Amino acid sequence: MLNRTDLSELAQYRSEGAVLTLYLNTDPTQRTTDEYKLALRQLLKEVESQAAPADIEAIERFIDLEYDWKGRGIAVFSCTEDDYWRQYTLAVPVESRAIVSDKPYITPLAGLWNTYGRFVVAMVDRQGARLLLFQMGELLREEGMVGEEVRRLKKGRGSAAAGRRGGAVGPSARRDEEVASRNLKEAAELTVAFCEAHRPRNLLLAGTDTTLAQFKNHLPRVWADRVIGAFSADMNEGANEVGERAFNILEQVETERQMALADAVITAAAKGSNGVVRLGDTLGAVHEGRVQALVVSHGYRAPGYRCTGCGYITDQALKECPFCGGEVAEISNAVEVAVANVLELGARVEIVDGHEAFDQVGIGALLRY
Repeated sequence: MLNRTDLSELAQYRSEGAVLTLYLNTDPTQRTTDEYKLALRQLLKEVESQAAPADIEAIERFIDLEYDWKGRGIAVFSCTEDDYWRQYTLAVPVESRAIVSDKPYITPLAGLWNTYGRFVVAMVDRQGARLLLFQMGELLREEGMVGEEVRRLKKGRGSAAAGRRGGAVGPSARRDEEVASRNLKEAAELTVAFCEAHRPRNLLLAGTDTTLAQFKNHLPRVWADRVIGAFSADMNEGANEVGERAFNILEQVETERQMALADAVITAAAKGSNGVVRLGDTLGAVHEGRVQALVVSHGYRAPGYRCTGCGYITDQALKECPFCGGEVAEISNAVEVAVANVLELGARVEIVDGHEAFDQVGIGALLRY
């Protein structure tokens, strides 16, 4: 299962030869295994003039003989010359593509991590809680608690009836509310401890509107602000079904957030404050280590130039590096190098899809200063 450490390691790796990167969508609800194998052969054929034959053979052998087809996507990075091989089965679908470069092509993975990286679903009712930690679409851990039982009285009977139409609320009803409140407080405390232990990026809630409103009131502000959505669910619902419903909310929220971020970058750049757009200025900010969030339009690629000495990247064809005087060589995708550099520094990378104004500039960033 892919984690943040894996992503950082991929960002730091660089080969003297060529790295073959493969992303293959293997979602069984969309196509058959044979159709995906046919798509794989076509992808590898498109890069056979650039990739090492040993890397093509290694990937073909892995897909034919070792891959279990249990995921919805797979990412493979191969450089046989360096004895380098990394593979990640993904529980979420990915756009199929093959890329050859001196570094692993990780932009798609960075986008998936931002959406599905790590989140918690807290399923809550008046008696307890069930907590599910997901990472990259897979269930990583589950915990829960069951508090004191809250009676469920039949409609029209007992103390619940006394509380309707302005009538007095009986002691049994008050006791039930007190028990439910204690259970919700305990559930909130468990949720906070669970989240602090696993540090999810987002928190989603599942339950009835009334119960979740009471539960959220028991959460400290720092975690209440992480709640990005809620949905109704039975406490005994399967983890896969819960995950799928959470994914739909994550995708919608992530899309809205990315659109707002793209707007913020464009606005900041126009005001000449803490934002830049277009390749040249963005690469300059990356080199200076000023990038807080790098934003890339989906599918955007552009050639550039990199110093073989200090690693400076630019969109200008220079004879020598202005910083160290080293040789400057052309690279096929300066965008991917920028993504890797930003990830190495621990900053965010966001892939924006369908923002018309941002598509025109291709790349930009919010700056630290």
